[in-house]
Formats: sequence, structure tokens, C-alpha cells
Amino acid sequence: MVKRRKPQANTTAKRQPTAEQIEAFASAADGGTITTGPEAKENLDPKAKRDYKAIRVPFNEFEYSKLDEVAKETGRTKLNVIRWAILKLAEEVKEGTK
Repeated sequence: MVKRRKPQANTTAKRQPTAEQIEAFASAADGGTITTGPEAKENLDPKAKRDYKAIRVPFNEFEYSKLDEVAKETGRTKLNVIRWAILKLAEEVKEGTK
């Protein structure tokens, strides 16, 4: 004879995971660990290998010519100009000048 199970009342309501639980799950699925809060930024190495993310940025002709002009004037590569500009802007935002 088959024994039938009776559903419990609280199992029908689905719990929604928090954003932190979702991030922890995704991080674990990728084989990494998650660090949240201020300590997360303290552990970042500004000279780390650049294999974290890659971004494709489309430029119009005007923007590309400005990038090329700045790269030639400063003796930097175009990619280095973009990285330098990001760091410079981040610094200005942190100081409150922008």
C-alpha cells in the first residue's frame, strides 16, 4: 500500500531570495567568493592583471579623433588614455570637483 504525503501549509508560499543571497549564489557558481561592503574595495589591486572584464565601446568619428589626438599628444596608447581618463574622473568625483 502506498503512503500518501500531505502537503504542509507553509511550503506553498515561495520565499524570494535577497540580493545578497543571489550575489553569493552567482559568485559561488563562478567558483569565486563574494566580499561586500567597504572591505571589498580595499582588497582591489590597481596593478592587477587585466583579465577581469572587457568592454567594447563604439565611438563616432569625432570621439575617435579626440581620443587619437590625446593619445598622440600624451604619448599614450588609446587604451591607456581611456584608462587614465577613467581614473582621473573617478578621482575628481571622489574629491567632489565634478
